[in-house]
Amino acid sequence: MCLTIGGVYATWQYAGTNDIADAFAETKVTIADAELTGANGTYKVESNLVLTVDQANTDHEAKLVFASNNDSAIFLKVTFTPAETAPKEIKENGVLSELYFDTTVPMQYRVGADGSFSKNAAPVDIFTFSNTANGSLDKPFTWTKEANGTFTYTLNQTDLEGMISLSQTFVLDTKHEHDVFGGHVEYDPEGHPGVKEGLVGNILVRVTDGTVN
Repeated sequence: MCLTIGGVYATWQYAGTNDIADAFAETKVTIADAELTGANGTYKVESNLVLTVDQANTDHEAKLVFASNNDSAIFLKVTFTPAETAPKEIKENGVLSELYFDTTVPMQYRVGADGSFSKNAAPVDIFTFSNTANGSLDKPFTWTKEANGTFTYTLNQTDLEGMISLSQTFVLDTKHEHDVFGGHVEYDPEGHPGVKEGLVGNILVRVTDGTVN
């Protein structure tokens, strides 16, 4: 799931000097799916979702914009393909499964009570997810059986907007705050070794049958 800070509808606007703001682009790198030999089947996750943190208003409040990486409607689709050796129950009904969200690395930002950056504040998570891993298979979803014997579960834009959100109001009132939030510069508190915070990772979608591997 690609995640950036920038402008889908408009770029972030700041009063400044004659300096031209640096531009950033990020490319997500993924690894191909793995299959466990002897398992009852395999999962596949497909999505065209791109998330952008954009400027909501002239007060520089951040908003989360959902878009697709092509001209089609936004979707996230999970496919389960039973193995030939799977039990009849699984071939007929699929396997009990849960979908949850996480981040590839902690995605946090130091924010004060007014939503602006505060170097003395403890980092807070940027995102809130409707379902996160808790070690239990307590929120299974319902499969749709396809004619080819596979099972699918599909989320649309409305579904995803209800599952992924900013955790609070973030005010990026300066270009420097924009760069820290975007993970483009290191935060260096009082001369200590700099660390990158903000949008330094990606949102992870995981589908599990209860055995996390």
